[in-house]
Amino acid sequence: MNIPKYEDYEEDFLKAMVTRFCFSGKTELAFVQRLLEDNTDLDDKKLAEVLEKNLIQENQAGNAATIFRDRWIAICRKLADEGCDFNGAAKYRWKIAKRWLREEIFPQWAREQGFIEPLVITADECWQQILKKSIPTNKMGPVLAGVGVLDMGSDYEECVRLGSYIRFEVNLEKAGYLLLLEKGTTGRFWCLCPSGYAPEPYLPAGVAVLPQPNSPKKSFKVTGDIGLEQIVAVISKDKPNLDWLPEGINPPLQLQANHLNQLIEYLDRSRDCQVLYTEYTVTAQS
Repeated sequence: MNIPKYEDYEEDFLKAMVTRFCFSGKTELAFVQRLLEDNTDLDDKKLAEVLEKNLIQENQAGNAATIFRDRWIAICRKLADEGCDFNGAAKYRWKIAKRWLREEIFPQWAREQGFIEPLVITADECWQQILKKSIPTNKMGPVLAGVGVLDMGSDYEECVRLGSYIRFEVNLEKAGYLLLLEKGTTGRFWCLCPSGYAPEPYLPAGVAVLPQPNSPKKSFKVTGDIGLEQIVAVISKDKPNLDWLPEGINPPLQLQANHLNQLIEYLDRSRDCQVLYTEYTVTAQS
């Protein structure tokens, strides 16, 4: 992947970031001027002096360095919300922001502008990237249909037989939007929640059971081949910004590489998501 040279698109990129982060006035001025390559050698105090006429309008009282500092406090707060990790740094936070913007956001922006050829990866490669972002858990798993809801921390089935009927449970530590994805034993990928099995993806804290009570289905029939079934749960505060999310009582959506790639980009942008992983084995019928 050939990423265009940042310096060739710096002005357009920073203008785009101003729009993206809704900066204006003195905040916009401080953001752009601090991040320009031409101003890298200037410390904050010196740069504030250069910008004094713009930071302090005629007949107004104030200190340019203080105004500049306050604007950057607000900028850093916004960038942190958008995913920039300052890792507790108190000084030179603009350098961390600049590196984050150049290394993580600029390639995304360049791709959106058509400056970078789309990276073609398979659904399996996307799935592996998602698994790397996930945390293994024993707080979700399959339960044979007819067995009551398990308590928090109880063991789930490690093996289920082809042809059996199961429910799937997820223990939510807090209320949130549940996105439940499956890689089946046939190698296909499915979105189980939201779907007709789970028409209500925003759930309270506690044990979430699929199929949900308002689903026309009462259980999942275990089909496919013998082998490993992989499950990923994405739990977020708000509904993910994914244009492919199923609505209503439609059957589970079969996920393609473009769906999973969008999810990866969403996870890269979002800091409030919990990504969990579990697996179980499908065995032959007795």
